[in-house]
Amino acid sequence: MISLRQHIFSLVAVFVALAVGIAAGSTVVRGPLLDSLRARLESAEQNISVERAENDQLAAELAQLDGWEVDGPNQLLGGRLGGSAVLLVVAGDVDSDVVAGTIRSVRASAAVLAGELRLDQAVFDGEQVDRLHQALGTDPNDTPEPAVVFGERVGLLVASVRDQILADETAHADQILSAAFGEFEDAGLVDLLQLNTSDMIVDEVDLLVLTDRNLVSDPAPVLSGVIAVSDPDVAGMTTLVAEVGRVLQDNDSPVPSFVGSVRESGRLRDEVATVDNAETFLGWAEMILGLETARRGIIEHYGFRDGADRSLPQFSP
Repeated sequence: MISLRQHIFSLVAVFVALAVGIAAGSTVVRGPLLDSLRARLESAEQNISVERAENDQLAAELAQLDGWEVDGPNQLLGGRLGGSAVLLVVAGDVDSDVVAGTIRSVRASAAVLAGELRLDQAVFDGEQVDRLHQALGTDPNDTPEPAVVFGERVGLLVASVRDQILADETAHADQILSAAFGEFEDAGLVDLLQLNTSDMIVDEVDLLVLTDRNLVSDPAPVLSGVIAVSDPDVAGMTTLVAEVGRVLQDNDSPVPSFVGSVRESGRLRDEVATVDNAETFLGWAEMILGLETARRGIIEHYGFRDGADRSLPQFSP
């Protein structure tokens, strides 16, 4: 039978052994483990320091680009599109700074901005098909894709606007655009902005389409019809599609790139110039120089994403 004294001695022995084990273990493990942790911490601190230095450098470079956005168009793009008018079609809620930079660049190029035709988000929203059917006067049973029909209608109206501007030396773009798109504007599907109210004497009307990756749905069904005016067999209008390639941080499902689809099309790639970085001054310059180059019959694709030919058109005095 185990006595109380033996029981106490055994408990004491267990605690002594535990204490010895902890002391021995900490002595053996502490050195290598702490050394490893210290090395990793120092490495992490070095990486953080490098990242901070790179971020500071990028921030400084971006600060320099702010000046380019303001002064660059007038300094570098002046006179490039003299004698032409530009109709700007904006798909949905493209960032206002991007639209403003694009318009500033168009005006700096000596082109006349005929106006901005902004397509409402509803025309790209699959849940808004009833509004499209109502505005188009189409039957849902006979027209399953009203977005396609809407895009084609807009394309035909754009061609008509172009013809009217070129035919009348005293043409007022605001009147022509309002007459062409008034019904769609009343239906809330388009907005007419930045309309030119002065006489327009131009030799050519160019189409500039501005879109991005943050729309509610793929813009291709609509915009494919809009840019059909680029087809020489239809209207032969100089056309360029520019896209904001930047995807918003909270956008986990960006829509397909419309610029990408143009570049992958055997026909459109040879008829429509594209720009894939419309959110930067470089992209604005590419738009103007790309239109100028396209007017000479050279269709190219600018930027740095898939399918781009070069960053800028080759120099032309």
